[in-house]
Amino acid sequence: MATLRHSCHVLTAHRALSTQTCSRNSPLRLTNDGKYCSPRIATHGQDGMTTITPANNTPAPLAALPTGVLLRSLFINAISSRPHLLRPAITFMSYLCQPNRSFVFDTNRNKLLAGIMRRAVFRHFCAGESASEVKQTLERFKSMGFRGTIVAYAKETVFDYNRNVVQDAGIETFPRDPADSCPNIERWRDGVMETIDMLGEGDQLAVKITGAGPMVTDALAARGPLPKQMCDAMTTVCEQCKQRHIRLLIDAESQRYQDGIADAGLDLMTRYNRDGHALVYTTYQAYLKSTASVIESHLMAALEGRFTLGLKLVRGAYLSTEKRCLIHDTRNDTDNAYNAIAHGVLRKRLGSLGADGGRPFPSVNLMLCGHNKESVFSSYALHQQRLLQSLPTVPVGFAQLQGMSDEVSFGLLQLGQVQQGSGPEVYKCSTWGTLVECLGYLTRRALENRDAAGRTMSEYKALKREAKRRLRSFIRL
Repeated sequence: MATLRHSCHVLTAHRALSTQTCSRNSPLRLTNDGKYCSPRIATHGQDGMTTITPANNTPAPLAALPTGVLLRSLFINAISSRPHLLRPAITFMSYLCQPNRSFVFDTNRNKLLAGIMRRAVFRHFCAGESASEVKQTLERFKSMGFRGTIVAYAKETVFDYNRNVVQDAGIETFPRDPADSCPNIERWRDGVMETIDMLGEGDQLAVKITGAGPMVTDALAARGPLPKQMCDAMTTVCEQCKQRHIRLLIDAESQRYQDGIADAGLDLMTRYNRDGHALVYTTYQAYLKSTASVIESHLMAALEGRFTLGLKLVRGAYLSTEKRCLIHDTRNDTDNAYNAIAHGVLRKRLGSLGADGGRPFPSVNLMLCGHNKESVFSSYALHQQRLLQSLPTVPVGFAQLQGMSDEVSFGLLQLGQVQQGSGPEVYKCSTWGTLVECLGYLTRRALENRDAAGRTMSEYKALKREAKRRLRSFIRL
């Protein structure tokens, strides 16, 4: 009976998350191969399949969104869902990231422009510019039901392959003397340690290694050893995270630096990811053609090194600045790659690892960061199905960026309400720093919305439905 009660709540029932490809009233199925259509409510049948059927009494996911945030989301999505409005917005924000701007377009000097950007964009996507602002944001997310927030200090370096330029807003250039400590590395360490101090229970830390400046990025690009000062800084950060029971998620960055970042992540995981628990995670970008083979090689390293691989999976956010030949040809190819990796890890069978007659699958902790509804909910359904059937799987958490895919985030949170607290582990991802430091991050969010026009329009329609629902409720009062 307990098993039956659990199976009846494997997935939530909410009408807003149905997709265009499936009828609202027809039952949907998740097969043992992980083929999935749309999230509703699931029951476990005698044929070994999880049947997804609609429910009628669950509130819309966006009902939990504060009215002020809802209205700002409507404004942002009204622009991002319309290409003729989004294109000039991206051009404008990209220009703000360039050096040597005139007074009118310099957010450091033009206080009016800075104020407009803060109110219109920054507060929607970023946690804040100070410790007090960030802490308020993190508490607000917890009050909405999230397990916590994954927070990153915004300072970073981006290499634009198409223009052959390095973008490093907020990072100064200093004389390079190996005998002296590097001010950029010191500032990076101080910024990350300040971030740790902001975190509360359930919050996690993300880091952008390229924010430590040219000495570090040159070493990453050459795939050579990091400066000793940087290694010491990373050790200090890891020890503090270990003491505070905070997970450290190393962000993926420009491909010019990514191999070096992955090497640094593997070294830290070898040292800190023991006893079946991942303190350190490395981020893998599914839009890169090489990602599946990279993950398989890292899984092999985890197996041979007897450590737990912390695997954070994203689609990728540097499409406009990378070599196009490195990236999957179509969005559908990227979706398929993401789903194949996520479902393979959840089944503990990827490539030659976990296969019949092959080598065993290593210990893995998985964090799925994504905005695609079908990818997110199919992965959750698969994980629940395997738990229900006592099949091998791995611990998994879910996360979406602040200001994006709130319908997905709150849909996941509803699972915990339906299942009386046994739902998925859901986080929001956010960034903090000065407006100038966050401009590159904000521009990538605009580009991400451009590259996911269908999802953005779906979000906009969901926001409009929620706004109309609230207006009708107010009028009836």
